[in-house]
Amino acid sequence: MMKYYHSSHEDRNDYREDELFLTIESLRSELLEVAQERSLSDHMVVELSQRLDGYIVLAQNKMMESLRSRQNEPAPYGTLTKSKRVRRKSALQQ
Repeated sequence: MMKYYHSSHEDRNDYREDELFLTIESLRSELLEVAQERSLSDHMVVELSQRLDGYIVLAQNKMMESLRSRQNEPAPYGTLTKSKRVRRKSALQQ
């Protein structure tokens, strides 16, 4: 079993996506092990759960940030975005 250690929120901001998912999986496994040995309300179980929650939220934020950045990228040359297609179609109908 891995030993629980505390890390600050600042440390988490530097995680690469692959490191982040490895950390989440590692914490999940550790949480399952500890929860089987102790009560679900045990201090260590609660701390691990909260720590895992923080990393999951961080991963979700990174995924959303990645999605937003892809949506804001310019379309390749010659490709019309959906909004340009809608505007062009409405202009042709007038």
